[in-house]
Amino acid sequence: MKNPLGADLVIPALALGFAAYFFVSIADLAWEAKANGVVIGGVLIALIAIQFVRIAMALVRKEGDLGFGPLWLPRDALAKRVGMVAVTVLFIATLNWLGLTLGLLAALFAALWIMGARGKVLIILPLVVATAVYLLFVVLLNSNIPHGPIERLFS
Repeated sequence: MKNPLGADLVIPALALGFAAYFFVSIADLAWEAKANGVVIGGVLIALIAIQFVRIAMALVRKEGDLGFGPLWLPRDALAKRVGMVAVTVLFIATLNWLGLTLGLLAALFAALWIMGARGKVLIILPLVVATAVYLLFVVLLNSNIPHGPIERLFS
């Protein structure tokens, strides 16, 4: 039986979409930020290319096919996977409206809840991460991240 390799292409395909979005989103930044963005995006694309080459070589050697079987298994994890994709899409779609701080807080809370976290960690971790991101990117670096209600409130 051949190894189903199609599922191994999902994350690289999504990462390629992210890299394209990343390159478009840095177009209006200062040249230093663009240079850093190009380096980061370039490394990501190089890793994606390595994964595509690895899968292509396995296909040429007839060690696998483009089946997606492992993507759907185990069945009990499928709802969590779909939920995580939905959280990611909603985070990106609402980023300009909610801003980075509130969007990250909500997305991290939802992601942790989907993964089964309950109790203090479900509240404390998103608050700590969102606060750290706000302090780093808004207060310290004064970066041009999407500003939402939190950033406007404290500015």
